[in-house]
Amino acid sequence: MQNANQRHRRHTRTSEAAGVVALLLILTGCTDDPAAPAGSTAEPDDSSSPDIATAVLNEPDPIVLLGEDEDVAGSLSIEISQALFASAPAVVIAQSGDPESIEQGTSDAVDLGVPLLLVEAAQGAEATDDSSAATSGATQDAAEATAQIDEIARLGADYVLAAGPKVEQTLGDLPDAQIVTSADDIPDVSPADGLTDLAVLVPDTDDDASQAAGASAQAAGAEVIPVADADVRADPEAITALAQAQPKRVLAVGAEFGPVDTLTRRVEVASTGVQLPGGGQSLFPGRRLVALYGTPSTAGLGVLGEQDLDASIDRAQELAAEFEPLSDVPTVPAFEIIATVAQGDAGADGDYSGEIGVEELRPWVEKAGEEGVYVVLDLQPGRSTFLDQAKIYEEFLQMPHVGLALDPEWRLTPTQRPLGQIGRVEAAEVNSVIEWLADLTAQEKLPQKLLVLHQFRLSMLQDEDQIETGRDEVQVLIHMDGQGTTGQKDSTWGSVVDAAPEGVPFGWKNFFDEDEPMLTPEETMTREPTPFMISYQ
Repeated sequence: MQNANQRHRRHTRTSEAAGVVALLLILTGCTDDPAAPAGSTAEPDDSSSPDIATAVLNEPDPIVLLGEDEDVAGSLSIEISQALFASAPAVVIAQSGDPESIEQGTSDAVDLGVPLLLVEAAQGAEATDDSSAATSGATQDAAEATAQIDEIARLGADYVLAAGPKVEQTLGDLPDAQIVTSADDIPDVSPADGLTDLAVLVPDTDDDASQAAGASAQAAGAEVIPVADADVRADPEAITALAQAQPKRVLAVGAEFGPVDTLTRRVEVASTGVQLPGGGQSLFPGRRLVALYGTPSTAGLGVLGEQDLDASIDRAQELAAEFEPLSDVPTVPAFEIIATVAQGDAGADGDYSGEIGVEELRPWVEKAGEEGVYVVLDLQPGRSTFLDQAKIYEEFLQMPHVGLALDPEWRLTPTQRPLGQIGRVEAAEVNSVIEWLADLTAQEKLPQKLLVLHQFRLSMLQDEDQIETGRDEVQVLIHMDGQGTTGQKDSTWGSVVDAAPEGVPFGWKNFFDEDEPMLTPEETMTREPTPFMISYQ
């Protein structure tokens, strides 16, 4: 509110003065129109009235990305001026690299409601002993400020407010605008109607470009939202701000926010305000999941079934808390629930996989979400396909806190049976799940989905380098499930990491009974790369 008050101060001062004059004229009877109603004034004398000018604003497209070609501060300051202002009675110019100049320029631009442009320092300004050298340097720098001078002309500015002594030398002589060094030298400027339906995303840094962009955006009446990450979904505060503002248009300053189609999808998701357990809408590296693995009502498949629902939530939270002091990101408790269980008999559908009903799992999935516990639904499909089984749980996968895991050990051919061999899955089948899950996530404007791929033999993931990891809506994680001695597990870990597609995060599983010995949290966190998901079975 302070900036808004400053911005209206000069206009208010002029209005108050006019009101005082009108009142005096009425009280003394000195009006041109004897029938004029109380409070009205005579036609003002244009020769003595203040020159009140207003900036004219543009209406940007729904999604605009600036700085795609270059991130030079001066260029970005011009780009945002062109995007927001059709014309302006004045322009503020500050010197890039000079904090005092930037601070003063920011204050003046917001106060006046006009753009802030940045220029480099005048080299000739330092040559105090040789006036000819100083003149030469200033002329050179004025040539380098051609783009800023052109922008001043495009805006039709009558005044250029130089924030700092070196700015004048950088600009040189301006044929159509007067350079001044104080806002008091500019006739009163009336702020334009603000772009209140526009949000401007700027990097949450103190660099010159971000400050100048923020100043011009504030001057235009837009909502300025600092973003701490190139992916707005990774910044909880930015998500909250977008959800509250509900802007009709968004302008992002900096190529890192792009490309435009990606920015558009991310802004749509961020504007929902829905966040994952641990905050934000993208999974890694913003959190570390610590999960209980198994299925409800039976202890034979993992520790998740060793206690009831409430006790399982408590146990997952306590386990995640053990990793908190060891982690540089928040640790989030999780359930990895085996939703379809490989079984020895074919069953009515002949797929050797028993699907747990949606209603049976519902209390576990819903209560976990209420308690900040992330849920991964694990599929052991037998002779079915991963995609067919994933669709059974589409209702749950429309919930923000629910992801999916594929366990190729239990993916069988039409002639295989569970425990007769280690299963495998082709990359094409994995990609079909990724595409379906990504499309569902985009359609529902959900936070990023986790897709876990279990692996303890390289053969389990066929054509692994062909697995699609580029869908922004889905985070693929490869989870090492090997058991045994620490040496055996480390050997498997190394093989799994080396074979993985570039850039994927990894998970690690600790077995209470089968590991010799089971690693402590401290030992687990020494694996390289550090796992982002740690499961206990």
